[in-house]
Amino acid sequence: MISTKSSKYSYIELIISCTVFGASGIFIKHIYDMQTASIIFYRLIFGFILLLAYCIVIKRDDVLRLNKKKLFILLIAIFNVLTLYTYFSSIKYAGISIAVLLLYTAPVYVTLLSPLFLKEKITKRGMFSLLISISGILIVILPGSGASGYDTHFLLGIFLGVMSGISYSGTIMTVSYLKDEYSGISQLFWSTFISLLILLPFGSKVPVDILVMNLRTLILFGLITTAFASVLYLNSAAKIRVQTVSVLALLEPVSGIIFGFLFLHEPIFMNTIQGCFFIILGALVLLFEPQNTGAISVVGLGSDLSAVGDSSLGKFPELSSS
Repeated sequence: MISTKSSKYSYIELIISCTVFGASGIFIKHIYDMQTASIIFYRLIFGFILLLAYCIVIKRDDVLRLNKKKLFILLIAIFNVLTLYTYFSSIKYAGISIAVLLLYTAPVYVTLLSPLFLKEKITKRGMFSLLISISGILIVILPGSGASGYDTHFLLGIFLGVMSGISYSGTIMTVSYLKDEYSGISQLFWSTFISLLILLPFGSKVPVDILVMNLRTLILFGLITTAFASVLYLNSAAKIRVQTVSVLALLEPVSGIIFGFLFLHEPIFMNTIQGCFFIILGALVLLFEPQNTGAISVVGLGSDLSAVGDSSLGKFPELSSS
């Protein structure tokens, strides 16, 4: 009975964390007069403080140890910064629904790049998934009735969204490569720390009055999405079947679209819904490949993107892959 209750709580934790990840766009839209790189810095620093406190409380000294393959931790941090920058910028120019869906095309690029970097073969199912997902991308980027059309800002948002998916695929593959050396929370800790060092010049340039004006939102942004949701995700993912984790992770793009509609009054066009269906379908096709013991854990945004936990280290059929 105890284990059943524990399992139920783990499902609730996972659903909450994946849903919270989808709320990033709401925070982005309520931060004013700050560059995207500066927003990322303060979002990460407040989350990192809580994450550090969490590690101290649970006495996870092992998290602070750096083992082999240290350069790949640096690579994760670089991919994280690129992904967050392009994703948040895409939100500004193209809206939450478009940005979050293009981010979740990462498995498409993992399928394409894994033979080159992970020496994995592309299966027939993988190719079929790839075609479905690409169809979804094309549908999403086509302007719907009343949409922004092909204006410069919209196209820039599309480009940045595609780049976020490509960069995210790099995170997924690198995280998978390191799964035997570092736990999910260790990767999250160190990659966040290095990301802060990379972004420090941008954070230090924010005028005090601008920082004070946005401080409350930045603190909530960091604590809720970078720390709370990530830790909740890592804690629950270890107790649930990997495939279940991956399916529930798809709540992020869905919740992102819903949040954009409810709180930011962003219209939902039919082509967005159709594209969402194809992109998620493409991910599910890969997820349920008979030989796939991994998951699509493209978990996201909320964390620093390396928060793909120990049991769902973003493996795709191969490594499974956001």
